Amino acid sequence: MMSAVILLSSVVIGLVVGRITKFELPDNVVALILYILVLLVGLDLSKEKIEKRLFKDVSLVILSTVGGTFLFTFLLSFFLPLRKLEVLAAASGFGWYSLSSVIISTSYSAYLGSISFFANVLRELCAIVVAPFGLKKSKYGTISVAGATSMDTLLGLIATYSNRETALLSFGHGFVVSMLVPIFVNLFLRLMKSF
Repeated sequence: MMSAVILLSSVVIGLVVGRITKFELPDNVVALILYILVLLVGLDLSKEKIEKRLFKDVSLVILSTVGGTFLFTFLLSFFLPLRKLEVLAAASGFGWYSLSSVIISTSYSAYLGSISFFANVLRELCAIVVAPFGLKKSKYGTISVAGATSMDTLLGLIATYSNRETALLSFGHGFVVSMLVPIFVNLFLRLMKSF
């Protein structure tokens, strides 16, 4: 609980300080910090023995993430003033808001890109709030909610509230789902241009 409060407070404080001071970090610094975080987690996880069953679990969670995202998004599209393919493209970020929104904004429209940005930020924030409690009930479900962020921003939180095996599962899941983001976003963008 405390970690979730600290993470959310950090985001809010960062927003307030950024607005007041107009302070900006160079883009390279943010990426470098993220790479260092992932490197440190990878070094820590390298001590683990990987069992064959882990590959099956990772595959199952990836299928759940992709299938669940698309099913929920498709059902939600009946209540939104957007085309179904637009809603599916926006959700295809699986939590990776910076990539999906840029691809959509440059290839299709800034409006849909901003919707994708907001939807995927919201997904990551929901995962941050749910993780401390959700991991006790369903580690697979919590990792699935985290989507692509299960290998970077959420990995520390998942590792804190679970065990090393779950953290390794989270990393593998996030890695593969992150690779799927540009594939699915571009697929739906091409389909939109075709119809």
